[in-house]
Amino acid sequence: MSRPRDRITLEDVAKFCGVSRSTVSRVINKSPLVKEDTRRRVEMAIKTLGYVPDFSARALMTRKTETIAISLPDIRGGFYPRVLAGADEEAVRKGYLLMVVFQGGRRPHTHSLQHIISYGRVDGAIVFGDTVPDYQLRLLSQSHVKVVRLAAPAPIPEIGAIVVDNFGGALAAVRHLAQIGCRRIAHIAGPTGNRDARARREGYVQGLRECGLPYDERLVAEGGFLRQGGANAARTLLERGVEFDGLFAGNDEMAIGAIETLVEAGISIPQQVCVIGFDDIELARFIGLSSVHVPMREMGVHGARLLCEMIANDRPAETITMPTRIVERVSTNRGGSLSLVRPGRE
Repeated sequence: MSRPRDRITLEDVAKFCGVSRSTVSRVINKSPLVKEDTRRRVEMAIKTLGYVPDFSARALMTRKTETIAISLPDIRGGFYPRVLAGADEEAVRKGYLLMVVFQGGRRPHTHSLQHIISYGRVDGAIVFGDTVPDYQLRLLSQSHVKVVRLAAPAPIPEIGAIVVDNFGGALAAVRHLAQIGCRRIAHIAGPTGNRDARARREGYVQGLRECGLPYDERLVAEGGFLRQGGANAARTLLERGVEFDGLFAGNDEMAIGAIETLVEAGISIPQQVCVIGFDDIELARFIGLSSVHVPMREMGVHGARLLCEMIANDRPAETITMPTRIVERVSTNRGGSLSLVRPGRE
């Protein structure tokens, strides 16, 4: 008795529907050279027989894995999951599998994006921020690897980039506070040396200038983009004894921490101090925090789309700037009252 084969082959599908092996291959590769009735017959045969293409063999022949990678520093918080969801949605639509690679920390080198690329496991990569340094991005590009960077500019023209209008978003936040009557606007900044934090602080300074409001160094404190950091920075502002009626925090996490400190100090939001954050994470919507909306999901979509088209259609790399917009909620609505449901600090 003969031993049954482990899997259905391309030849089995061809014999089943009476066409050549090359015709079946064309159908699988979505070639426009196949007649529609033949395509339907082959697709029905594939479904009936349960044929699964041998992608490892296909990758050897085409030098394509139909897989792209995305490197992220973390998955916690409200930002990265939405970026990832958008990238995955578009990758699937373009016919690619998305491989998630977390960079940094104590992860072994064998788990790094560079190691995965060196073994030919992916056709290209989406890199978030500084998870891969500039010099390594240049090396990848010189090795003809297609790369798109998210939330940071590309170091060379051959690398694509999807960036956020940090400066414009911060400028709009200050304008919003000024328009609702704030005249002493404080700022809780991200970490020193951080690209986004620097652009948002520059937007804050320009916003004060455009609105004819004074800049006071005592009204600026650093919060490190962390919720606890925002709470500590707000405490620092209060301890300095300088009055402020508006507060722009460089991200929502710091804004939420600052609100907790202000509420604990007996300051009502927004009657005494109006607060606006940046990013528009899920928790901001939950507690009624006004924020500068960053299109996180769309950033992932645009990044994956650009990368897939650079790989498949040799589309030139480019930089795409994602616009921001103000989302007004209770924390800057003078007629409202913020009832803060305070989740425990992380």
